[in-house]
Amino acid sequence: MTPARRWTILGLLCLGFMVAYFDRVNLSVAVADKDFKSYFQLSTVDRGNLNSAFFWSYTVLQIPAGWIVDRYGVKFPYAIGFLIWSLVSAGTAFASSVTQIFGLRLLLGVGESVITPAGMRWIRFNYPENQRGFAVGIYMAAAKIGPAVGTPLAGWLILSQGWQGMFLIIGLGCLLWL
Repeated sequence: MTPARRWTILGLLCLGFMVAYFDRVNLSVAVADKDFKSYFQLSTVDRGNLNSAFFWSYTVLQIPAGWIVDRYGVKFPYAIGFLIWSLVSAGTAFASSVTQIFGLRLLLGVGESVITPAGMRWIRFNYPENQRGFAVGIYMAAAKIGPAVGTPLAGWLILSQGWQGMFLIIGLGCLLWL
């Protein structure tokens, strides 16, 4: 693989990581919106549970996702996970109960659980040892850029399109990466 191709793919993986964070933070922004809170009659406990649901499934599935990536490679598990989490994020626009949002957030964690193991595996097998730390640093920086960009983006979309529009635009818009 040429160095240019290697850096291009790392750039795409970084962009995918940022996109994953757009879909993670969108609910955190939505639960602060008065229309969203009113529509679902959210209590403080509901808001905490909804924000936690993603991390319950995401955390538990990191290890199996790593095994899947080891067994089947990076490309297809990553693409399937990306498709799942983007559609689930967009599907939140159609939720009509706290229970449905909770289930969707669990599914978001399922889809996104592959992203870190897949990216790290790809770096491991495609970068020489003396460049891996730098590549991992770039990849992990994308995980910080994602919420830094995604949070104000979600806020702006809620103001301009409403909470349902925000979930649809971010979820379906992220499919452009795929």
